[in-house]
Amino acid sequence: MSTMLAKGFILGKDAINKAKSFDERHQLSSNASSTVASIDRRMGFSDKLSIGTAIVNGKVREMDEKYQLSEMTRSAIAAAEQKASTAGSAIMSNSYVLTGASWVSSAFSAIAKAAGDVSTMTKEKVEQAQVERNGIMYSERKGTVDEFGKKHYEDASDMGPAIVPVNSHDDHKLEII
Repeated sequence: MSTMLAKGFILGKDAINKAKSFDERHQLSSNASSTVASIDRRMGFSDKLSIGTAIVNGKVREMDEKYQLSEMTRSAIAAAEQKASTAGSAIMSNSYVLTGASWVSSAFSAIAKAAGDVSTMTKEKVEQAQVERNGIMYSERKGTVDEFGKKHYEDASDMGPAIVPVNSHDDHKLEII
């Protein structure tokens, strides 16, 4: 399972990198942003939305003040919390419920540990797959460079040894020796 997760992670990472590269080459995001900004300037959507939001907020405030909705909601929540706390205390004092809760807690701990182990193994396999991928890429590139070198080295060997002309301002000193 961790191998599948690792391969999927690397595949997803590569896809995201390719999508970013494509977007940078074709400037899709920046063009879309500038088009939306241009349309917004012409149509005034942001201003209209801000005005609409202010009107709605004002109406909500009016309704709250008129009907005291916030205060009634707070009172209802406080009463519900009190009832839940009382019911929770009564339920947890039951030995069967306490045993069942302990069992569920142990099961969740085991599941959390297993998930942690899978996560660790997945991280390790992602790192291993990235190292392998980099090794494959290195081998492919090295092979390309080696083929290029062989081809051009063989072409150069057909011409004979390289002749390097040597001209120096000190040639006249060699004549003296």
